[in-house]
Amino acid sequence: MMRKAGASLVKLIVYLVLFGLFLTSPELIKLAIIPAILLVLPFGVKVRVLKEEWDEKTIVGGNFSVNILIDVVGLGVLRIRHDLPEFFEVENGSNFAECIVIGRRVVKLKYTAKATKRGIYKLKDLEYEVESLSKTFVKRGVTNSSVTVEVKHRIPKIRKIKEVRGRAKSPIPGIDIAKIGVPGTDFREIREYLPGDSMKFVNWKATARRNKLMVNQYEVEGKKAVWIFLDSNPYMLHGTSVKNYLESAIEVANALAYYYTFRGHKVGLYIVGDGRIFHPDVGSRQFRRISKALLEVEGGRESFEEAVEKCKKFLLLYKPLVVVITRVERVKLDNLIKLSKVMPVQVISLKGLYEESFSGIVMEAVRRRAVTLLRSCGNCVEVDVNKSIVWW
Repeated sequence: MMRKAGASLVKLIVYLVLFGLFLTSPELIKLAIIPAILLVLPFGVKVRVLKEEWDEKTIVGGNFSVNILIDVVGLGVLRIRHDLPEFFEVENGSNFAECIVIGRRVVKLKYTAKATKRGIYKLKDLEYEVESLSKTFVKRGVTNSSVTVEVKHRIPKIRKIKEVRGRAKSPIPGIDIAKIGVPGTDFREIREYLPGDSMKFVNWKATARRNKLMVNQYEVEGKKAVWIFLDSNPYMLHGTSVKNYLESAIEVANALAYYYTFRGHKVGLYIVGDGRIFHPDVGSRQFRRISKALLEVEGGRESFEEAVEKCKKFLLLYKPLVVVITRVERVKLDNLIKLSKVMPVQVISLKGLYEESFSGIVMEAVRRRAVTLLRSCGNCVEVDVNKSIVWW
C-alpha cells in the first residue's frame, strides 16, 4: 500500500520529467532518478515465531507472563504487536515492538499482563506492519500464535460452612450413594442405570425384563452428597462486564466445590440456564471438571422449576444437601420452599450491586423480605459480592 510520501515522490518525478522536457533540461530529467530510486527500493519481511513461553493458568486479578521470540528476515521498518482481549491489561513490559530490519533479526516480545475476567482465552495472533525505509510503502500481515490462558476465580479459604439440618419422617437417616469405599453385601434396591455406575453391578435379568439398563444398589459408606444449582439467567448479569452477580456466583460455586470435594463429599452441579449437568462424584478430578465448566458459563434462560425437574432423578437418588446460588428477589420462592420440605436446602443470596436510587432501594427491600421468608422455612445465607468470601 502506497503512503502519502510515496504519492508525493511520484508527483515529484512526474513534475521533474515534465519540466525537464519543457525546458529541454537533461539535468532535471536526471534529477528525477533520485526519487525514483527511493520509490522502487525493495522492502518486505518474513515473520516466523521461534519460541513461545507463557503462564497457562492464572486467577482473576492475577498476572501472567508472556515471552515470544520472533525470527524476522527482510528489509524495512517492522512494527509488531500481540493484541490482548478487552479483559487484559499490560502491567510490565510491552506487547509491541518496533525495529529496523536489514537482513535477519530476532525480535523479542516480553510482557506481564493482568486478567480481569474468568474464562479460557486464545490470545490473538501477532499482527505486524512493515514499512519501506523511504516510508513510501507499507504492508501488513498476521502470523499465528498459540498462546492460551486459563483464568479462574481465586478459591477463597473457607474455614467452615454452617450445616443445614434436613427434615425426615423417620429418625433413621437414609444412606446416600458413595463413589468411595467398597460396596457392602447388604442389598438395597434395583434401580435404573445412571452415569457413573459400574457395569459390574448391572442386573441383566432385570435389564431383560424392563428393556432398559438396570443395576443392583448396595449399602455403602460415605459422606453426604452436595448438589449445587448455579443460576446463570440474564438477571444475574446485573453490574459490569467484569463485576456482576454471575461472576460472583461462579466464584462462590467454585469455592463450594473445592471445599466439599476435598473433604470427601460427592459434589454435583447443574447450571440453571446453561443446561449442563454433572452427576455427583468425589475427589480432585471432579473438582477440576466442575472448575473447567464454570470457566465456560455464558448463561441462558431457564426457570428453577425446570432445572429441578431435569435433576429430579439425581436428587431423589442421592438425597443431597442442595445449595442454590441466585438472586432471591428474582426467583419464585415457592419452588425453593417446596424443595426445602423434601430435603435440606441452603440458599445463597447475592447482594451488593444495587445503586442508591429509588428502584435500587425497592429491589433491596424485596430481597430482604425474600431472605426473611426463606429463613423461616430453611436456611439462607447472604453474600455481599463487594467483599471477600470467607464463611460462615
